Amino acid sequence: MEKFEKKENKREEKQGRIIGVQRKLEISEIEEKVEAIIFLAKEMVTVQELAQFYAMENFEMEEVLHSLREKRKNTGINLKIENGGVFLVSNPLFGFDVKRFFNPEMKLKKLSRSAMETLAIIAYKGPITRTEIEQIRGVNVEKAMANLLEKNLVYISGKRKTIGTPNLYQVTDDFYSYLGIKGKDEMPGYEQFREIQMLEDEEREENEEEI
Repeated sequence: MEKFEKKENKREEKQGRIIGVQRKLEISEIEEKVEAIIFLAKEMVTVQELAQFYAMENFEMEEVLHSLREKRKNTGINLKIENGGVFLVSNPLFGFDVKRFFNPEMKLKKLSRSAMETLAIIAYKGPITRTEIEQIRGVNVEKAMANLLEKNLVYISGKRKTIGTPNLYQVTDDFYSYLGIKGKDEMPGYEQFREIQMLEDEEREENEEEI
């Protein structure tokens, strides 16, 4: 009886190893295909969309994406997973070289006044929807947004959980690299802006309570 149990345990262990190897093969086969889809997508691709396309559970697709992200972490192009969306972005570690090659000062100078104003709003208030930007500026920003997306200064970071689920926009890591900073906290005047924003939010909440 004891010999039979040992033999059965060894058989189960062997089957477990085989399943594990098959699982790794499945992930590696899908990784490159998923990478190609994300690279060619003109709009944000979500984990859920990829999972549904490959008839997988969300957690299984997340496993594929995390594996791909790990493989890409030391390359020029990184995989970024944020708010359910998946993006290919340049490695921030190489921002200095990217900045020098593309001469970002000229790139920013070539932006129209409308695009610059729109970029500033996204930089300080993002994540933000296009409608919210238009409410602040009082004009249509479709052309300015297309220009900023094309120059990789902003990206779609997710969707607002409201009617129509509009896209949310934020500035890219490339934008921070162009300014020679690591993130929003290092932007000129950001602390003062955040304090003012908090006061405005508190005032708005008080007014809503009174109503």
